Amino acid sequence: MMKDKLWTRSFLAVAGGNFLLFFAFYLLLPVLPMYLMEQFGSNKATVGVILSSYTITALFVRPFAGYMVDTFPRKPLQLICYGVFTLFFGGYLLAGTLLLFAVIRAMHGLAFGMVTVSNSTVAIDVMPSSRRGEGIGYYGVSSNLAMAMGPTVSLYILDAFRNYDSIFLLSLFSCILGFILITTIKMPLKQRSVEIQPEKVK
Repeated sequence: MMKDKLWTRSFLAVAGGNFLLFFAFYLLLPVLPMYLMEQFGSNKATVGVILSSYTITALFVRPFAGYMVDTFPRKPLQLICYGVFTLFFGGYLLAGTLLLFAVIRAMHGLAFGMVTVSNSTVAIDVMPSSRRGEGIGYYGVSSNLAMAMGPTVSLYILDAFRNYDSIFLLSLFSCILGFILITTIKMPLKQRSVEIQPEKVK
């Protein structure tokens, strides 16, 4: 018996988009504390508050993100969330004050919470139900690869060029590529179930 096809163009696109999203995220993770201290003269306590705001806002928005992916069309929502998440990487380049950087970082966490939920939901939708467990495993590997590669690449760039802007630009470029990838996803058509009303007894 032939298995349903897992490695479709849409599955590769959503997994690739997920890798590029997390690659951009992990590029910044190890260098942001150094950037805040060198660029703005922040102390360790301030750096900790600013960086933790990303996680706090991402956790805060996730219950609402789950509601939204069940309420609105999933691919348009995914594109909007991914696009907004991408734009915030450009915001780091424009942040001239510590307060503005902190606001951008917190808002970026909101976008991260939304895009990870919407992206995962779309990934599940494009998998065949008979291979969903296998598909989720491969999908998870894409973020694990990004976690392994992102910090290594960013620290190498920082050591070689001592230029934070190049890391921000690489993150932005990574997410732009991911956004282009997910635009190629074709969502499966879902059949609507028709409820049969019982006949009324006269």
